[in-house]
Amino acid sequence: MENLVQIKSKAIKDLGKKSLFIKTFGCQMNMYDSDKLEKILEDGYQAVAQASEADLILVNTCSVREKPEQKLYSLLGEYRALKKLNPNLLIGVGGCVAQQEGQKIVKRNKDVDFVFGTHNLSMVPALIELRQNGSKPQVAVDYRDEWEDLPLGLSDKSRVSVFVSISRGCNKNCTYCIVPTTRGKEVSRDANEIIREIKIAVHRGAKEVVLLGQTVNSYGLDLNPRMKFVQLLEKVSEIEGLERIRFTSPHPQEIRPDFYDLVADNPKVCRHIHMPLQSGNDRILRLMNRNYRRQRYLDIINGLKARVPDIAITTDIIVGFPGETEEEFQDTLDLMKTLEFDGSYSYMFSPRPGTKAELMPESLDAAGKLDRLQRLQAIQAEITERRLQSWIGKQVEVLIDGPSSFDGTKMQGRTSQNMIVNLELNYPELEPGHTVNVIVNAASKYTLKGSII
Repeated sequence: MENLVQIKSKAIKDLGKKSLFIKTFGCQMNMYDSDKLEKILEDGYQAVAQASEADLILVNTCSVREKPEQKLYSLLGEYRALKKLNPNLLIGVGGCVAQQEGQKIVKRNKDVDFVFGTHNLSMVPALIELRQNGSKPQVAVDYRDEWEDLPLGLSDKSRVSVFVSISRGCNKNCTYCIVPTTRGKEVSRDANEIIREIKIAVHRGAKEVVLLGQTVNSYGLDLNPRMKFVQLLEKVSEIEGLERIRFTSPHPQEIRPDFYDLVADNPKVCRHIHMPLQSGNDRILRLMNRNYRRQRYLDIINGLKARVPDIAITTDIIVGFPGETEEEFQDTLDLMKTLEFDGSYSYMFSPRPGTKAELMPESLDAAGKLDRLQRLQAIQAEITERRLQSWIGKQVEVLIDGPSSFDGTKMQGRTSQNMIVNLELNYPELEPGHTVNVIVNAASKYTLKGSII
């Protein structure tokens, strides 16, 4: 008996299309780029769920930390077997590792047919054609000073929440970060193009948009005439049918008084801010070139909470930065306890090639970094659980996004604070995109449970 993958593959062939598999590593920006690649190739390719069914495999890479980079070469080793079974299979590598390594990738792995950088998504069809016509493995990693010309919208999918990029690159030059190298200087996207893409998504059923940028709140500073981030948000909020607006990630250095007004007064802006901290110690922040200090960050979060008492704050933290002492690490833990983040993404420092931090002498070995990471994550787990418990008995508005990951017969959604709520009962009338009022009955370690009022 044929399985669903085989049936889908036959259906694709019947449409005269080849099959496409995209493996994505890393951040939301990479996820957005993968969606764009699917859109770019939609005339000739249809996405499939398994690499074994593909005529074309694209690997969208990340180099922010070391492990995703290592995963690329491990994955390419696995795909070698698929290429032996299907000599016509093409393999392309894109993303930040591709931008960084370029020609080295095709030299290291002979199964790679082409490499494309973060500024070269639009060139993928041409790279495919050249390779199919017998040209040698292709590499396109040139930078662009302007926004790349890409088709509007995403592939033909109905989604409740969509990513839309508003800027690319970064000018901050944090000493640990490779993004300015892999994605270039900051370039803002034309506001009218952003609005059109969101309208297309809403027309297809989206109720929520997540605006993406490396430093999302410095949007528009390079445009002529300039446009403020809050002005863009006002334009986005005018889109009929759009219910929620999220954005990631704002930088503390760029917070202005109008940012507080935006979050507090615009009903479409979600009550959740992801504000990277990285360290709670001033000396380490200075070494990181973060351009704000502990008290400034504390004032920002307290200011947001004063204007929006039910706001959720999440953050990013790096442990074991070169030279970080135990006392300086404790400053980070103390600030975590003071601010009680709803959640945090925490990582051990990983030196990235070409960054200033790569040359800084490290004071901790891997075991020492891991110890600090585990201590920090244990504290965060306690805080997160306590924060979730505080919602029991409260009424929340939930945007349904699909079946529950715990029980596929029931539905789940997210609150404005970006917390997952699993519905305790089966409501057959519910569909993704519905907004319902829910009473929270219980909390687990990372999610809430509730029933419709």
